[in-house]
Amino acid sequence: MVNEIATEDQGIELLYRGRNISRIPFEDVSQHNQYCFELDIDPLLNEPSWSKQFNIPQSYKDMDVEDYVLRLVTDAEDPEGRARVEMELAMFASRNLFPIIRLSIYIVDEMRKNNIVWGIGRGSSVASYVLYLIGINKINPLKYGLDIKEFLK
Repeated sequence: MVNEIATEDQGIELLYRGRNISRIPFEDVSQHNQYCFELDIDPLLNEPSWSKQFNIPQSYKDMDVEDYVLRLVTDAEDPEGRARVEMELAMFASRNLFPIIRLSIYIVDEMRKNNIVWGIGRGSSVASYVLYLIGINKINPLKYGLDIKEFLK
């Protein structure tokens, strides 16, 4: 159950097995934490403590995601592309997803460098023009009229 948010039923199962649940993030811990002080027990986490510090080269960690992605789109080839990229980048920034974008760029670069083949795209991620430009998927969402909101629900 590493890096997952546990349900109440999963927490009960872990308690039955004698596991310590104090460091496991749960969907809703408000009822449990309400009585922690009274029972002299540690409150449970309600958010995962996942790190956004990925083990990637410093040049990728320092990368200006907006500049990198904007250089991938040209107005002549794709008139609506620049506006779409700017909108998506604003959405990614508001959700603090730039570390994930940096990691994705690094992974794609490494796969290209090592001649590793990956799929054409899958699920709602193909609705992102930014992911298409980076090379994560090979389906142009502008061509098929896919809405970015399908990906970032």
